[in-house]
Amino acid sequence: MHEIDRLVAGIAPDPGPGMTPLARELMEEITTLPAAAQAEDRAEEHASSPRRRVAGARRRWWPALPGPRRWAAVPILATLAALLSFGVAQAPASAALDIERVGDHYVITVKDLLAAPEVYQRELRARGLDITLDLVPTSASMTGRIVVINDMERLRSGEPVPGDGPITTIDAPGPCERFAGCPVGLKVPVDFDKEAEITLGRRALPGERYTMPPGIALPGEPLHCVDYVNKSVAEISAVLRERGVTPSYISYGRPASPSAPGDWYVHDGVMSADGQALLLVGAEPGAQRSPESRPRC
Repeated sequence: MHEIDRLVAGIAPDPGPGMTPLARELMEEITTLPAAAQAEDRAEEHASSPRRRVAGARRRWWPALPGPRRWAAVPILATLAALLSFGVAQAPASAALDIERVGDHYVITVKDLLAAPEVYQRELRARGLDITLDLVPTSASMTGRIVVINDMERLRSGEPVPGDGPITTIDAPGPCERFAGCPVGLKVPVDFDKEAEITLGRRALPGERYTMPPGIALPGEPLHCVDYVNKSVAEISAVLRERGVTPSYISYGRPASPSAPGDWYVHDGVMSADGQALLLVGAEPGAQRSPESRPRC
């Protein structure tokens, strides 16, 4: 198992997708509505009341995702101006996706950033696209990344799947300084006939653990440009705490733990949630990274 895989497995997020906050709120509204007979009896009363409450009429606002294998993925923003400039997005009244046909391609942007994957898939299948789209929580540095598997059937059969495929991203105009890039949408051929899977990173909500954990030394993360590999647990833990990050530890053959011997060595690390890191540690020094694999400073 690769070291990053071991770290990701150690995070052990809750199985998903579960019920999103939007779904819970909607279910609560549905289950508290009066029965049809009661609604008929009270129709006149509700119509004449200036304080009547119409289910679903209130406006919902959700946090947007400002800009910035192995892991890669990014939110497709509802509109560049609203999401990149103002940082908020109003949840849609109906569709979770905005799908527009432009020539021989569909241009797709996400309107509801917290919808369940099956909601996205249902809207994509209505256009004849067998695509599973999932938005997963991640850090600010990984918000703006995307993973596209263009042919799931080929992948399941054990054949290699090229990284470049017919599904592409649409980049925002102008320069982009984010590590994750600056895509604002997806472009899918109208005649796309494969089974595809797309994972997008969205900014984690307060308290959410990352499903897409970034390397601890990536740009924007707490140990960027810090030479931490094979430094002591005590030294690196102190650096993290100074930067407002609480470390936990995992080693070969052992589960994650809030403590580790201070004289052990740090081999690798990922961010597991806002302000939380998971370090891979061992009693002996680990293999040094090649210069090509080290983040640029």
